[in-house]
Amino acid sequence: MLKKYIIFFLVIFITYSTYSQCLDLGTINSQNQLDSLSDCEIIEGNLVLSGSDISDLSPLSSLSVVTGSFALLNTSVTDLSPLSLLNSAQQVFVQGNTSLSSCCNFLQFIDASQLGSIMNVSLSNNGECDDLEAVMLDCLGYIEGCTDIEALNYSENATVDNGSCEYFCPESIDDIVDFSCDGNAYPINCEPEIINEPSDGAGHYNNPIGLCYDESPPSSGPHRSMWGRWGEYEYMPPQRYIHNLEHGGIAILYHPCVEKEIIDSLRTLACSRPDDDGGEFRWVLTPYVDLPSNISIVAWEWTYLNDCFDAMSINEFIDEHYRNAPEDFYYNGSYDTLYVGKCEAYGCTDVNALNFQSINLIDDGSCIYPDLDTQMVVLNEGWSLFSTYIDPVNDSMSVVFQDIIDQTIIVKNNVGAAFLPTWGIDIDLEIGQGFQAKVSSNSVVEIIGTQLMPELTPIELDLGWNMIAYLREEPADVVLVFQEVEENVTIVKDGLGNVYFPDWNFCNIPAMVPGEGYQLKMSAADTLEYLSNDEEY
Repeated sequence: MLKKYIIFFLVIFITYSTYSQCLDLGTINSQNQLDSLSDCEIIEGNLVLSGSDISDLSPLSSLSVVTGSFALLNTSVTDLSPLSLLNSAQQVFVQGNTSLSSCCNFLQFIDASQLGSIMNVSLSNNGECDDLEAVMLDCLGYIEGCTDIEALNYSENATVDNGSCEYFCPESIDDIVDFSCDGNAYPINCEPEIINEPSDGAGHYNNPIGLCYDESPPSSGPHRSMWGRWGEYEYMPPQRYIHNLEHGGIAILYHPCVEKEIIDSLRTLACSRPDDDGGEFRWVLTPYVDLPSNISIVAWEWTYLNDCFDAMSINEFIDEHYRNAPEDFYYNGSYDTLYVGKCEAYGCTDVNALNFQSINLIDDGSCIYPDLDTQMVVLNEGWSLFSTYIDPVNDSMSVVFQDIIDQTIIVKNNVGAAFLPTWGIDIDLEIGQGFQAKVSSNSVVEIIGTQLMPELTPIELDLGWNMIAYLREEPADVVLVFQEVEENVTIVKDGLGNVYFPDWNFCNIPAMVPGEGYQLKMSAADTLEYLSNDEEY
């Protein structure tokens, strides 16, 4: 029998070893040619069988999809039953076959429940037959279908209602439903519940109106004609994931308020499932509105509910119901609204966070940040010497100066390397070092990061000229600060030209001040160690 469902659009199938595919071979004129198609399960393009030499369709017993049209033209075929697996064709022609001289003859290989599954059927010997429903009553004495005029799939020719009516939900206008956490997940009750619901159909509807479901979450029913890519979504509506279920996949749903650990566990489970003869494990992961538990695993007509993550029972459910669906397609669909990815590296992607890892591709909200400190450094128009007691979150000078980038002309370190915004040249703000900056107007730089402990941050002083930072919170006497290394100090200068000459016992630098930088010349290398902020000079 033809299956009930027909695909209303052309699908470009990706070649995969599970499915034997054949390209459009043109018109098949002989039985020998037809016999060569015995391994074909999918034909990309048209399948046209023409001529009296063709009498046996058994080579097509594995055929399930024809992406174009299927035609029997003037053949000697008397038995259509080998086509029982065919569930998709854009158009079906049966013409000039003397053994199939009427619509009633054609009905031997479909039944009433499959009406509407075949597009543009025509059977022509003694007349056209484009509307099978119109002759069902003559052939079989009844027509099954939906008899409710308000339904999506109402059939004016149906004489017996078979419970197949499907309806729109007026309160849901599109595929994107707002959802949010109400502040509470469900209390933990680690007893899985498994529900079997009879199929609610599988009609395809593309109107921009939401679809109704009697169960929450639904495990079958009307849905959009295009299914989604396999993987994780910020949100995937049921009218999309049901089509993925129809293709043998699993929908992994979670309450929007569950802890991150549950979502991580569900994702890990999905990504850890082994491949099989159908290819990679087919799954979608999404939060779900009005979920009656913290977790739900959904297969076609089957639903697993639990308030806590239990890998064993979830895997047992998947093993039992995976790929037990009307269609068994691995291929990705084109729907990807709010798509996140599939088995990507999840984690913190913010370089400023403590737990940043460069391998992470998708941020999962797990970034951890330190308690940050701030220092405001004043720069006067023109040249200034500055420093900081902050270890910045990001030490690139372009980031440190980003708020005053338009006023910044140049920033130099002690060895002449420079940050030049106009030229895109950057340097790092090194701990313990002073810098020269030239700005076009009076400015303030906000440096954010972790405050250094001055007593634990010694500064290495090289022979010759150095440019150093002042690492304490409060001002201090320059003579007292350098008293341990003064025998190797030739001169200390501040940004205003004031100096300290140890050998001459001369100093007109008022004090060393936070935010200021200092130049000094050493007669020998040494190490400067500041007192802690709790101590005084």
